[in-house]
Amino acid sequence: MINVTVNIVVIWLFILGLASLYRAFKGPTATDRVAAMNMIVTMVVLYTIVFSFTNASYYYIDVALVFNLAAFISTICILKFLREGRLF
Repeated sequence: MINVTVNIVVIWLFILGLASLYRAFKGPTATDRVAAMNMIVTMVVLYTIVFSFTNASYYYIDVALVFNLAAFISTICILKFLREGRLF
């Protein structure tokens, strides 16, 4: 039963990832593109966690957390650059 649920989650993550890619390429503003890239990073982190669960190798959770932290910092930097035109 859990395998069916994990497969459904992976399929929905794939569909949402495609929608995020569409928004990243067709977004009318830079803010829409940044939000779409943030969603894509979230999908990658969720894929990593699901992969970690299915293979019972929980070392990948640390990788997902570090990747998520780096994505958060880069999103803040990009949005600050878009707002002010500089980072520092």
